[in-house]
Amino acid sequence: MENSARWLTDKFICLMLLALPLWPGLEGYSDITGAKFRLFAALTLVWLAALGVCAVKYRWRPTRPGVFAAWALAFMAAVCLSTLCSGRIGYCLLGSARRDGAVTLLLYGCIALGVSRWGEMRESYVNLTALAAALCCAVAVLQLCRVNVLGLYPEGLSFYDAGTRYSGEFLGTMGNTNLLAAWFCLVIPLLSVSALRSRAPLRRALLLLPAAACLALLFAIKAESGLVGCLGCAVVTAPYYVNYTGHKRAARLLICCLAGLAILAIIIIYLAPPGSGMLWELSEILHGRAQDGFGSSRVAIWREALRLFGERPLTGGGPDTFGARSLLDFERYVPETGLTLSTHADNAHSEPLGCLVNLGLVGFAAYAGLVAAALRRWLRGSGPEYGAGLVGYLVQSLFGLGLCLVVPVAWIYMGLICSGNRGDGRCPR
Repeated sequence: MENSARWLTDKFICLMLLALPLWPGLEGYSDITGAKFRLFAALTLVWLAALGVCAVKYRWRPTRPGVFAAWALAFMAAVCLSTLCSGRIGYCLLGSARRDGAVTLLLYGCIALGVSRWGEMRESYVNLTALAAALCCAVAVLQLCRVNVLGLYPEGLSFYDAGTRYSGEFLGTMGNTNLLAAWFCLVIPLLSVSALRSRAPLRRALLLLPAAACLALLFAIKAESGLVGCLGCAVVTAPYYVNYTGHKRAARLLICCLAGLAILAIIIIYLAPPGSGMLWELSEILHGRAQDGFGSSRVAIWREALRLFGERPLTGGGPDTFGARSLLDFERYVPETGLTLSTHADNAHSEPLGCLVNLGLVGFAAYAGLVAAALRRWLRGSGPEYGAGLVGYLVQSLFGLGLCLVVPVAWIYMGLICSGNRGDGRCPR
């Protein structure tokens, strides 16, 4: 059972790390969420079915779950409880067009359980991630050069029509630029730390090149959530990596320096902010003058999320019910085209806040415990590459969408960090 389950899990992880980010579907951006959901669900269900066959064939008996697995089971139980208490069970099972319903969340839990039980950290996972990142960046660069690669944009549209001829921004093989930034926050730290730990100059270059390309794209498209995620990851990971290499005194000094720089930056932003932009908005928030339009209207969305959370604080409204319960709509007149673009707030634009709204305090506590268990294992030296990627993702998730186009990869990272089957222990150098 063990060997078969590990082989199946290895192939599942390979497909998820390579195929899921690159598969755009057959209808381009018009149905990219549905296409990726179908691929994610199909791969996961086939993997689970194969594991089930192995379990029956070899008469496998489950063992007592560890801390991480226990939190995963608690999260799945919270999803079921929230769905049953929602009053709209049929809707909650699959959710809205964002495909963030109970089925999706339960599949996340299964990934956490299966990967942490039979997954192993392998060098091939890093290589596949680098390949996927390189191909995605190639598509994105061509699109920025107005080449409609794979026909992803509808006829006559391009990246530069975002906000004028259509709502949102789409680029690369991930679709929405917020989701592209979220995936980059997983990829860039993983490849960077793997390169730092590699002793082969060629391998180091082959990992750093796609990581640099991803970072350059974040700057090119001004993906603020992704840039904040990478910055936050660098601040957290740098002392960890220095300590991991055995320089504990240097790690403590670096922590003190980074803390001092952070305090100094906050003071400067508070006292002498720029005239506009994200830093000016941050200064206004520090002065207690938050406006609904700040952060691409995230402040207004977060206020709506807090209102919805107050209505059903314990079990939430049910998986993916934010849009069904939200009363917040946006309209914007575009003088260049004479069109009025309207959107409905159907996502909290903050993964933890969305968890609070949809699953309540019970679901949020289980999710927080799951993440904390993975980070605890990382801090103890398990999977430095995957832990760095997870930290980057978690920072950007404070401002991100948290959809099935990216989230399964983050749960694979957590499962690998907490895997009891060490294999080679770490990615080979």
